Amino acid sequence: MPSNEETPNRRVEPVPETYDPSEVYDPESTSRQGLAVWLLIGPFLAAFGGLGFLRMLSGVSRSERIQFNGGSFFLDFVLLLTFIGCHTAFARGWGRRILNRPFGPGAERPLYVLLTGITLFAMTFFWQDTGPLIWKWSGWTSVLPRLVQIPGLILVIWSVVVIGAGGIIGLPHIKALERGSNTPKQEFVALPPYSLLRQPLNLGLLMLLVGMPEVTADRLMLLVVMATWILLVAPIEERDAELEFGEGYAVYRARTPRWLPKWRSGDR
Repeated sequence: MPSNEETPNRRVEPVPETYDPSEVYDPESTSRQGLAVWLLIGPFLAAFGGLGFLRMLSGVSRSERIQFNGGSFFLDFVLLLTFIGCHTAFARGWGRRILNRPFGPGAERPLYVLLTGITLFAMTFFWQDTGPLIWKWSGWTSVLPRLVQIPGLILVIWSVVVIGAGGIIGLPHIKALERGSNTPKQEFVALPPYSLLRQPLNLGLLMLLVGMPEVTADRLMLLVVMATWILLVAPIEERDAELEFGEGYAVYRARTPRWLPKWRSGDR
């Protein structure tokens, strides 16, 4: 675990296991089926939003005919910043404390999935394609972006499977609320691709963004903003993981590269 002398210097502080009853509603361990059913909206919105996001990255309909529209471009920018802001702010610190207040710590993850699911679904549903067309891979060169996107998609799916898709969208936490049982604790296991890279999921997302076959003004904005966000938030996520998992993650972090794997014979 990090020493007590180092912890105050961190910008990311762990959320304590116990809370002030005057600030946080901490219900008894009883079944809350109505709350669990209501919170199921979050996983559905997150799933549909994720599919919509993949559709956005796969191409632009009639890209040559799209005209630039400043209002639509500004709307896209606001939708993107809303998703990024929600995803980042409620993942740590004061944001997590806010999510703990309505229904207690057991509902924190499902509420987080609900908020991020709403913003992701809204972004993909209301997104407007705006021109002009900046570049497009056509003819035999159209296979080149797919050579980037397909491995990126495989890397994303692989990472999600290893982490646990259900855990990402809060299904075990919703099930615990429905049963009135303890919230499941996340365990750190460095299986491939995480044994090769610290950020395989984010690397896959970057590959999907870079490999877009058609890029209009809105897609270029999406690429620049999301890629910058991913690169900036990756170190913060790793500090959060070190605070949660302790010395084991610190050792893993020191041995495992972030973006590019090291191929060394005999390395474990």
